[in-house]
This record gives sequence, structure tokens and C-alpha cells, in this order.
Amino acid sequence: MKNPPWLLVAPDLQPEVGQVVNLDPSEARHTAGPLRRRPGDRVVLVDGEGLVAHAVIRVVEKKGVEAEVLAVRIEDPPVGEGVSVALAVVGNHAMDWAIQKLVEVGARRVLPILTERTQAGGRAAAGRSTHWRRVALQALKQCRRPWAMDIADVCRLEEVVDDKRLGCNVVVAHPDGVVPVDLPAAAGRLLVVGPEGGFSPGEVRLFSDLGWPRVRLGAHTLRSETAAVVGAAMLAAIDEDL
Repeated sequence: MKNPPWLLVAPDLQPEVGQVVNLDPSEARHTAGPLRRRPGDRVVLVDGEGLVAHAVIRVVEKKGVEAEVLAVRIEDPPVGEGVSVALAVVGNHAMDWAIQKLVEVGARRVLPILTERTQAGGRAAAGRSTHWRRVALQALKQCRRPWAMDIADVCRLEEVVDDKRLGCNVVVAHPDGVVPVDLPAAAGRLLVVGPEGGFSPGEVRLFSDLGWPRVRLGAHTLRSETAAVVGAAMLAAIDEDL
């Protein structure tokens, strides 16, 4: 098989060559069902923390799926700061889509934020971070990414403003901004994307006071989730050229 499917295993598994691994029930169902894998088929086991283990399926039964490890390597973590996105929380399906696509374009971290015009309530949104982490882990299998994208707990925009540990340049998605290639060179960036109704006038003034430049992401008005993905992809491409 030219491109064997990637399957998730627990981060603390630490498999060795020759070891037989029992797949997690959800991964086992996916393997035996939609993937239609059978004994003798090759798979790749990953944990989101650099593990890439090539394996062969030995058992496919109702009670579970077993795979024998053939080779193991640990990928080095990505170098540099990379691109992070502070995205105002949007609707459930839109947020899931954004998380999936941000994994695919190589974003390092997502900070779900609450702004003045965020539609989702703080209490409802706060409980979604665990779900978004699961979405991000599943997405890394499709794009064959050995290191998971970090999902921060939901926080208010003010907490991002006050966070001195960000360690990267902050830019704000806005139709009145410069194009990404005109931004000054930087080793890493945080892209801040507003909610469906945009940032409030007070928030826009705050960004100006902070010296956060605005960056436009094309000629047309984008939905929040689209802007997050398009902006991250643009900034990641620039980052790769530095």
C-alpha cells in the first residue's frame, strides 16, 4: 500500500518494534469500518507528539484491532515560533471546520477568544476546548502531521492583550490593512480574527493603541473561519521563506 492510513494512539504508548498494539475502540471501528483494513494491511500509528510508527494489522475482530509495530521514529518538533491564530469563537460547525483546516495549513496554536460581538456565550464556549482538541488530533491524520496543533482554553480578548508570553508579532485581520507580504519580517506571528460582526470600535482603537498592524486577506469579505484559515496559510507561507 503506497500511502497507508494514519491512526491515533495514546501519547504515553511508546511502542517498540515487534510490539502488538491494541487500537483505541474508536480508531478500531474506523479501521475496520470506513477504512476497510484487513490483516496484512499497513498502517501508521501517530500520537500527535512526534511518534510515527509503521505497523501491520494482525487481527481485525469485533472485539478490536491489533497491529504489530514494524518501525518507529520520533519526528523533531517544528522549529521557530510559527503562526498562531486568536479566533473569535464562531458557531460549532464553523469552529470545527476552522480547527481542521488550521491543522492542515500548519498553524501551531489556536486561541479561541471572546470579544464584544462574539455570539457564543462565555460559559457555553468554555466547555468546547476539549472537543476542539479532539477535532485537531483527528485532522492531523488526514494531513500527515506528526505534531498536534495546540488549542488553548477559551479566554477573553483582554487576556490576549495582557499576555506578555506570546513571543510573536501580533497582526489583526482587517479589510483596511496591508497585504501580508508588506508586513515586516518576523520569525512568528499571532493573527487575531474577529467574530461575524467584526471587532467593536473600541477594540479597533485598542489595537491601534497597541501598535498591532492590520492585514487584509484579499479583495472580498471573508467569514471569520475562512479569514482565520486563509490568513494562517498566507502567513505560514511567508514564514517558510524567512
